[in-house]
Amino acid sequence: MQSIGFIVNPLSGDGRGANIWKEVETYLQQNQIPHVFKLTAKAGEATELTISMIQEHKVGKLIVIGGDGTIHEAAQGLAHIHKEGITSSLAVIPSGTGNDFAKAYGIPMHPLQALNIALTGTKRVQIDLLRTASGVVAVNSIGAGFDGMVAKLTNESNYKKVLNRLRLGKLSYFLTILRVFATYKPCTAWLEVDGKVHELPHMWLAAVANIPFYGGAIQICPSASPYDGIADIVVIQSRGRFRLLPILFTVYQGNHIRHPAVSFYKGTSISLRSQTPLLIQADGEYAGATPLQIVLAPSVITVIC
Repeated sequence: MQSIGFIVNPLSGDGRGANIWKEVETYLQQNQIPHVFKLTAKAGEATELTISMIQEHKVGKLIVIGGDGTIHEAAQGLAHIHKEGITSSLAVIPSGTGNDFAKAYGIPMHPLQALNIALTGTKRVQIDLLRTASGVVAVNSIGAGFDGMVAKLTNESNYKKVLNRLRLGKLSYFLTILRVFATYKPCTAWLEVDGKVHELPHMWLAAVANIPFYGGAIQICPSASPYDGIADIVVIQSRGRFRLLPILFTVYQGNHIRHPAVSFYKGTSISLRSQTPLLIQADGEYAGATPLQIVLAPSVITVIC
C-alpha cells in the first residue's frame, strides 16, 4: 500500500484545521489506516515538513489539511523533490478561508468526503506551476497591484478571524476589496508576455492565473486551466475608480471579461515592471514587490481530484 502522509495546519480557518484533523485522525484510527503526520506551528513551515516527510518516510501520497496558504507552502516542497526525481501525489482536505484550490479540482468541503477522495480517488491530473525568478512557486495565481494589497491586508485583518469563526471567511476578501478600492492609486506598468511588451497606463492589477479562482469566490480568469501548459494573464486598467465599480460585482461570476477596462493575455514567460513598486501575492500570500518574472512549468505536480 502506498505510504500516506498528512501535513496539517491546525490554525487554518481560525482553528478549523485542528477540528478537522481530530475528525480525520479518528477515522484513520478506527479503520486502521497506517499514516504519518506533521503539524505546522508557524508560517512557511509546511514546505520543509513536506520535504522531510517525503524523504524520511517515502510518502507516495501527501494529504494537506489547510487552506490555500498551506497548499502553497506544500507545493514548494513538492516542486523541490520533483527536481530530485522524487514524486508524491497531492490531495487536499480544505480547512481554510478561500479554498480556491479545492474548488478548482472539485474537492468537497466536507472533511470525510474529501478524505475519501484522497484515499480512494482514482482520478489524477498533472498540473502546471507558476515559478518566479526568486524561486516562489504558485499553484493558483500570482498577482501584482490591487490584489497584492488586498491579500496582504486581508491576512493582517482582525475581521478575517471573526468571519472565519462564523464560517463567513470569504466575505473578508470582499470587505478588503472595498477598503482598498477607495484609496488605491494605479500606476503605469509594462507587461512582457513571451517577448512582446505591453505598456499599461493606469494599471490596477495584473494577475497570472493557473486556475479560474482566487480570493475565495472570485473568477478572475474564467478560462484558466492548470493542464494546458500556458498561463492566463488578466489586466485591469482605468484612470478613474468609478468606472470599475461594475467589476466589483461581476467578477464573482466571471462576467467582468466583457468590461472594457479588462484585458487578457496568454503565455509561458511573463515579466512585469512598474513605475512604482507594487505588492505581489502568490496563492494569496504576500510575496514581495515588483519587478516580477514568472515562467510556467508544465505538469510538475500530480493532484488527486
